[in-house]
Amino acid sequence: MADVKFSWYGNFYGLAWRSNAGNPIAVPLFVKKEEAEKIAEIVKTWNPKDIHLSFIEKEDGTYAVCIYQESDSGQQTGLYRSGMSQTGTYGKIKQMIEKKSSMWNPLRAYIQIVYASDPADSKTYQNMTDYVIIGRLEIISESALQSKKFATEKDAHATLGGYLEDTNGEN
Repeated sequence: MADVKFSWYGNFYGLAWRSNAGNPIAVPLFVKKEEAEKIAEIVKTWNPKDIHLSFIEKEDGTYAVCIYQESDSGQQTGLYRSGMSQTGTYGKIKQMIEKKSSMWNPLRAYIQIVYASDPADSKTYQNMTDYVIIGRLEIISESALQSKKFATEKDAHATLGGYLEDTNGEN
């Protein structure tokens, strides 16, 4: 991925969670419909086997999410959001991931782009994509960003400065 240049998009409200047949669905939640439509159109073109979803756990009890499509070259768009709490729903999803990945039935994880006119009211949620299966799911520590394996996640983390101002957007 040496010739890949990423435009990191971090201007989404937060991350909501869903599950489908015991499998986690990470839901980047947008409050601006035009932005949700733009990102949804990009995600719809991604090849599921090349989609990476990484959760980067930080020592301060927060985590970041990094979502992108692996590519050999070209300009790519990826999603990155930091500063969300490791407690609550994330803790439950993490347990689901860890439990399921150790069973004989393989884990399937998904992403789904969603627009919400009011993020506090799930009745206002509008799915902008169907469930998009991801090819690689990882939960890593922030120190793992030093590994070449996570160079793309490190780029996202460095580009967006690690944290965004609004960190209250987890549902």
